[in-house]
Amino acid sequence: MHFKPLIGVIVTLMIGASAIAAPTEKTQDLLTRTSDTALTVRGELSKNVYRQEPYQDNYTEKVPYQAEETYYVDVPYQTTETYYEQVPYTERVSYTDYEEYWDSEYQCRNVTKYRQECSNERLCEPGGRTCQPITECGTNAHGERICKTRNECTEGPRVCRDVPSCRQVPYTDRECGYERVRKTRTVTKWRDEVRYRQEQRTRTVTKYRSEARTRTVTKYRDEVRCCVTRYRDVFDHQYTQPVAVIFPQEAALLAGEKETVQVVLRGTEAAPEVQIKVHSSIFAYEIAEVRQDGREKVFVLKTSPKWNETNAGTKSVVGLKLQFNKGQGQILFTETVAAPRVTSVYTLEVRDQQSQAVLFEQRLQSTEAKAFAVAAPGLAREGKYTVQLHVERHGANVASGALSFDQTASYEKKELDQDEVQSLKNSAMVQLVRIDGAGAERVVIIRDQTAALEEVQSQYKLVVWKKLSNGKIEWLAEKNFTREAITLANGELGIALKAIPVNPATGTKLYMDLVVRRDSAQYLGSQKVQFIVNKTF
Repeated sequence: MHFKPLIGVIVTLMIGASAIAAPTEKTQDLLTRTSDTALTVRGELSKNVYRQEPYQDNYTEKVPYQAEETYYVDVPYQTTETYYEQVPYTERVSYTDYEEYWDSEYQCRNVTKYRQECSNERLCEPGGRTCQPITECGTNAHGERICKTRNECTEGPRVCRDVPSCRQVPYTDRECGYERVRKTRTVTKWRDEVRYRQEQRTRTVTKYRSEARTRTVTKYRDEVRCCVTRYRDVFDHQYTQPVAVIFPQEAALLAGEKETVQVVLRGTEAAPEVQIKVHSSIFAYEIAEVRQDGREKVFVLKTSPKWNETNAGTKSVVGLKLQFNKGQGQILFTETVAAPRVTSVYTLEVRDQQSQAVLFEQRLQSTEAKAFAVAAPGLAREGKYTVQLHVERHGANVASGALSFDQTASYEKKELDQDEVQSLKNSAMVQLVRIDGAGAERVVIIRDQTAALEEVQSQYKLVVWKKLSNGKIEWLAEKNFTREAITLANGELGIALKAIPVNPATGTKLYMDLVVRRDSAQYLGSQKVQFIVNKTF
C-alpha cells in the first residue's frame, strides 16, 4: 500500500528524462541559391528514431458499495379554500331616446318663373347679282395679238325688313305658405340591464405536500490498483540524411536574383525518402536524375520552358478597353505576368469601325506586371472604334524562345463613364467660395471644378435668404445661370448681389442655397443629377 505513490513518481521521472534527452530534429529545410552561390546547394536533414519500452503503471477500477439516500414523494391531502364567483342580476335603468313628429310652419322661398317678351329684329339680305362679259387683249411673246373674255359680276343693294321675335325670359318671384315639417324631440325610456356582483364561495380541494423517504442504493467509487504493463516511445538515436541539388549550367543567376529549394525528409531510416520543390520566378526545372553518392542523396535538375501559351498567353492580359476621362481618350489593359528575363512588347492600334482607317498607333515594352493607361489623343467620344492589342514575349524562359497573341475590344459611346458620372454627382466639386467687395458692390464667387462636358447641360439656381429678428428665414431673391457662364469665367464665376437682385444692409447674415441640376438625354438617360450646396455669409 505504501509503495504505490513511489512507483508513480519513478515512472514520471523516467518519462520526463526520456523527453528531455531527445534532440531537435530537422525533417525539412529551405535551401537558398543566389548569384554568389555555386550551381550545387547542399543541406542536411535529420530525424529521431524511437523504441517501445514497457513500464508498470497504476490503473483505476470502479468498486461497488451500499449507501443510504433520501428522496421525496408527493402526498395528497384534503383542504377547504375560498373563492369568488360573478353572479348576474337585473336592474331597471333609464335612458334618453329621440322620436320624430310632424308640425306646420309658415315658410317662404324664391322660385323661378318665365314671361314672354317680344321685339322686332331687322333682317337684311343681299340684293340681286348682275354679270356682263369683258374682253381684254394683249400681245404674246411672239408678237401675236390675243384676246380673252371673262365675266365681271356686281352685287345689287341690300334689302332689309323688320321681323318680330319672341322668347321666354326667366325672373325670380317669392311664394309663401304653411308646410308640413318633420321634427325631432328627446324622450326618456326604460330598459332592463344585466349586471354582476362578486359572491364568496367555499370548496374542498386536493393538494400535495412533499415528504422525505430513505432507501438503500448501490453506488461506485474509483480505486487505484497496481499494476498494469504499458508502453511508451523512448528516444533511441537520431540519423541524418545529406542532400545535394545540382542546377544546370544555363541556370546561372544574375545579381539580385534568388531561388529556393524546399527539401523534406520522409520514410524510415532503413528506407529514407527525400522530396524537393524548387521555388523560382526565373526558371522552371525538372528532375533529370536522382542518385545516391555514399550517404548523400543527389538531385540533378534540368531547365524547361517557364512561360508558354497557358500561363503567359491571351488570358494573361486582361481589361482591354477604350474609355474617355474628361473628354480625353485612354486605352486601358492590365499585364498579370511579371517575368524576369522576358521582354513583352505591346503594339496598340485604334481603327474607325466604318472606314477601318488607323486613327492611333503606339508601341511600348515592359518586364513588369502592372496596369497600363495609354493616352490616345485625337479620338472623339461619339465615335465607333476597334482597339487592337498585339503582344510579343521574347526570352530564354519562353517556350520556343518567343510567343505572341492578339486581343481586340470595341468602343461605341452610349453613356458617360462611371467616373465621369460620379464626378458630376459629387457636390464637393461645387462651392460657394466667398463674398468680395463691400456695400452694393458685393460679389458672391461660385466655383464648379467638374469637367465642362458638351453633352451634359448644367443649370444653377442661386437662392438668397436672410434671418429675421423672430428667428424665421425670409426669402430675398434668386438667380438662374448655366454652365457656360462658369466656363467663360474660367471655372470661377462672380455674381453681383445687385444683379440677383438683393442689397441687404452691411452686417446682415445671408443664407445661400445653390441648386445644381445636370441633364443629358443622350448620355445620362434617366440618371438625373441634382443636389444643393449651401453656405452662410
